[in-house]
Amino acid sequence: MVGKSTVAALLGAKLSYPCISTDDVGEILQTALNINPMKGTFYLDYYANTAKDQLIEDIVVYHHQLETAICRLIEIHSSWGSPLIMEGWALYPEAVKKLENDHVFSIWLVAENGLLKKRMLQRSSFYQGADNPEKVIENYVYRSESHNKTIIEQCKMQHQKYLMVNECTATDDIVNGILEMIGYM
Repeated sequence: MVGKSTVAALLGAKLSYPCISTDDVGEILQTALNINPMKGTFYLDYYANTAKDQLIEDIVVYHHQLETAICRLIEIHSSWGSPLIMEGWALYPEAVKKLENDHVFSIWLVAENGLLKKRMLQRSSFYQGADNPEKVIENYVYRSESHNKTIIEQCKMQHQKYLMVNECTATDDIVNGILEMIGYM
């Protein structure tokens, strides 16, 4: 809920680059592999009834299960020489750092404290119909904030670029900031 998909689509349109979502890669892999921690569970029940430490464990395991396929996709596209924008939450900076070269670089969007909860509360369609919407929101935000913190820590450790997004950050400012970071502007 930091704006990754929106920003990637705008960057892709501005630069005439195709855009691939790691979410789509995950959905495809789930058709052949048993990697979805929610498989067989309605997502509202998953977030309401799963312990917070299990939510974190599930996200880490899921990311590592997708890592090889997504990294291979990045390697393939970088060797073709055709630019590609990949967006999504299914990679960690330490995995991407191994791939960085003249053709592969990363810029991470991370949320300022409180932003994820604020955006979740504005997106009532996500938790509408839950038996315990407060618990769904609490657990989803906890998992997302924990993931966000991991991204920031790894970006710092791996010396990777990231943009901090807050509630006042306009999408155009994010796009322009990224274009500046890649030397396009």
